[in-house]
Amino acid sequence: MVFGADRPMKPLFAILATVAAFALPGAATASPVAHASCSSRFTSATIGGSHKCLHAGEYCARRYERQYERYGYRCSTAYDPPRLRES
Repeated sequence: MVFGADRPMKPLFAILATVAAFALPGAATASPVAHASCSSRFTSATIGGSHKCLHAGEYCARRYERQYERYGYRCSTAYDPPRLRES
């Protein structure tokens, strides 16, 4: 494949840049936000778009009930304010 002066090389550079991005280890899967790690007693979670360290007895918001369920917790209304309980 020969590129002449009448044929631009931009498509070639775009393809090479895409291949390089996927070839670099961790480049495509790297998280833009580094989360702080939680203590061993806590579960690291993303609730409402923010990093949280979950543990039974912690305050919770009923609107995020389905997100808590992903991590094995439920938001109990037996307390005021509601608290997390393990499922």
